[in-house]
Amino acid sequence: MIRDVYLTFAVRNLPLGTTENDVYDHITRKHHSAKPTVGSLIREPNRRALQTIVTIRQHAEWKCKMLREEIKERKFRPARPATNVRESDLDVDDEFLGVTTVAEHENPQFDMYFIHGLGGHAFTTWCNDTAVPQMWPKDFFPNDVKAKPLDPKDPTGPHLAGRFSIIGYHADALTSWSATMTIEKAAQELLTNLSVDRPEGCKRPMFFACHSLGGLVTCQALIHALHEDPKRPGQQEDYKKIFFQDGECLVKGIFFFGTPFAGSRLAVFLSVLVKVFGGNGELIDSLKHKSDQLGDIVGKFNQILSHPETKIPILLAYEKHPMRGVGFVTDHNSAVGSFDAEPIGIDGDHRSMVKFATAHEVSYKLVSEKMIRYIQRSLPAAPHRSETMDSTSSLPPYPGPPQSITGTSPPPYEGFWSFPGGIEGSPTAIDSPAPSLPLRQEPEAVNMRPKPNSPVQPAAPPIKFSDLVQTQRGGREDHNKLTRLRMFDTVFIIDDTGSMAETYDEPGARSKWSDLIESLRYIVDIVCRYDKDGVDVHFLCSDHMDESGITDGQEIMDLLNRVGPDEVGGGTYFSQQLWGILTSYLDRFEEWKAGMKDRSRSKGPKMLNLIVVTDGAADDKEDVENVIVEAAKRLDKLGALPYQVGIQFLQIGKDEDAAQWLEELDDSLKGEHGVRDIVDTRPWDHPREIGKPLQERLAQILLGAIDRSQDGNGTVEV
Repeated sequence: MIRDVYLTFAVRNLPLGTTENDVYDHITRKHHSAKPTVGSLIREPNRRALQTIVTIRQHAEWKCKMLREEIKERKFRPARPATNVRESDLDVDDEFLGVTTVAEHENPQFDMYFIHGLGGHAFTTWCNDTAVPQMWPKDFFPNDVKAKPLDPKDPTGPHLAGRFSIIGYHADALTSWSATMTIEKAAQELLTNLSVDRPEGCKRPMFFACHSLGGLVTCQALIHALHEDPKRPGQQEDYKKIFFQDGECLVKGIFFFGTPFAGSRLAVFLSVLVKVFGGNGELIDSLKHKSDQLGDIVGKFNQILSHPETKIPILLAYEKHPMRGVGFVTDHNSAVGSFDAEPIGIDGDHRSMVKFATAHEVSYKLVSEKMIRYIQRSLPAAPHRSETMDSTSSLPPYPGPPQSITGTSPPPYEGFWSFPGGIEGSPTAIDSPAPSLPLRQEPEAVNMRPKPNSPVQPAAPPIKFSDLVQTQRGGREDHNKLTRLRMFDTVFIIDDTGSMAETYDEPGARSKWSDLIESLRYIVDIVCRYDKDGVDVHFLCSDHMDESGITDGQEIMDLLNRVGPDEVGGGTYFSQQLWGILTSYLDRFEEWKAGMKDRSRSKGPKMLNLIVVTDGAADDKEDVENVIVEAAKRLDKLGALPYQVGIQFLQIGKDEDAAQWLEELDDSLKGEHGVRDIVDTRPWDHPREIGKPLQERLAQILLGAIDRSQDGNGTVEV
């Protein structure tokens, strides 16, 4: 069976008033077999014209090329032009050099630019390689962005809106036509492209997603614009206007994917090829391990990040798998560099780490959720409409809603522009605590999610640390067992599924959610006191409300006040959240252990105390068990300390079936699977309803999974 060949190209200079149907008809008028997919129509920057992305399908490469040329040569005539321009000569381009906007929301609040690496291509770098590839910056990331609220604290308020563009440059080191390209020249080209794409005085925030060499090019461009250089003050001021307006840095985040800040081992191999076959030896030499040029870029970029006016948040991602026949193109140390940022590992090699097949891929969800949180944190809560109107043009929106031609997106063409030996394309081709309340006061205001436009009641304050933990004379802390929490990162998983809205069949009719809030009032001030770098909070349903690095118990109570049990329902599923948190932690621990010989990296990640607050009514029990067992096996294989990771289930409610399952997690997994015991389970009972001293009870809840002196058989009580 002959496999179809696909070609994706940009179509520009479309008259205003053009619809997607017009473009579709123009292509299929003579070639019904093309089966084109026509993307959304977007205004070109600084022109009274539109552009779109088109993918065509044929049985052979030469047929795709021929059809592309025919589309370009024929006059284009829209059915209902909006101006006197009734026909035009189309600009058809499959190299995607310069800036191409691939998706745009109405009234965008920010720009995001995607920049490829060495041997890469502006479009195909971000496309997956399966039978029906997708280009995630165009096909599903914009949808995920639009689905999130601008202000995470106001889920019923305005949603995010962005403009998503790719930037292409000559980056093939082994061809003669790009043999003179350097990081410096590519950075200059990037600055020129950005100045053309963004109107003069544009103040819309910017984000960059960079793969491999693209990260170094972006750093160098920012150095040109923001790093003081007395040798070229006038030129620097022109560039500075792109990124800096009215005393504010417009670059609000940079996401680096596999950027070789300390060089790439593959550069040594490529330098041999350059000597034999010709090519860009200067560019390859600059990418060698710990080259002087890389040291200069990293040093100056670090100065930019540490300057009070240009503290740009960055995200560092590294490949977790080597490329076949090549190994790691950018290893962990090189991808992380000397920057003060927590890295994330992506389940792929250097090339596939930015190629996601679907929006449901675990790696994509990890990356996209982190990127969206960066965007939410950096944007003002409610920008006025006028602040978002300095877009690509002052033109009014073109008339007529675009109509989608097909329900699915066929794969883009996979290789006319690709050099068969580039790094990207082949083996040669990153306050003071509030006063406490009486013990029995119920935080009824947070039993359910707030209705739209309804006032939010004040959050119940946490019970103060000083009221829970005894102190010695002079105000010093008692050396109690809770001080062990200093050694751990505390992470909460909060069950906000529909079952938590259920009320007890007893007088008073409290809900499980009320008890969850009440239980955390006794816990949060303690864990925040001991976890100096902050507590992380994750929700099963309201994952857009997840927060990290919380150092004040009141902040956690405020966060819970903005969330509530899911009113739609749909089941309780823990395994994905558990898997994501445990895998991310174990990846970091494994990377640290692999580099223990390096004294500068002798301090590893803190141990993990994962506290799951739930009624235990899970619908994915088997998957949860498998995740825990696999994590325990991995800890055993790594030779981790006995209490490196602990998972504490705090049960809310008195569901006997749920209690039995939680007890099995606590007492049976070790014997059944021959792995270490990393689970403990405790019920929540109000302190006045139990016979044990309060401090002893809290110690059992907070330490049961990380201190076996606090554990014991039959710990689950109903």
